[in-house]
Amino acid sequence: MAQEQNAAPRRPLGARIVNYFREARAELSRVTWSTRQEILESTQVIVVFAIVAMVLLGLIDTIFRFITVRLP
Repeated sequence: MAQEQNAAPRRPLGARIVNYFREARAELSRVTWSTRQEILESTQVIVVFAIVAMVLLGLIDTIFRFITVRLP
């Protein structure tokens, strides 16, 4: 047979949806959330990294533009 005979019968869709949200809520209660200070520090690191990357890419772009304009 294609299906197992000992498989539990499927529950109705509404019951499965309710069960999903109950389990999701229970899982969220076990999550260790970051503190406000940790979030601010992480944000600062990301902003600094983005600025450094932007400056480096701008310099590389300027160098390549200078090289390509000078070549005949």
